Amino acid sequence: MKRFAFLCLTAWSAAALLFFGRHSAALIALSGVIALAGFDLLRPDSNQGS
Repeated sequence: MKRFAFLCLTAWSAAALLFFGRHSAALIALSGVIALAGFDLLRPDSNQGS
């Protein structure tokens, strides 16, 4: 549940950056990094396999 909450938080943060920094290439790139970091939170742990 915590991971999903962090995903939602990062997705909304990225959307807010896109909304407020409409014509700034730096903020567009930063919002992409934040969104990808949120998707990385849902990645399964590699330590639980064997």
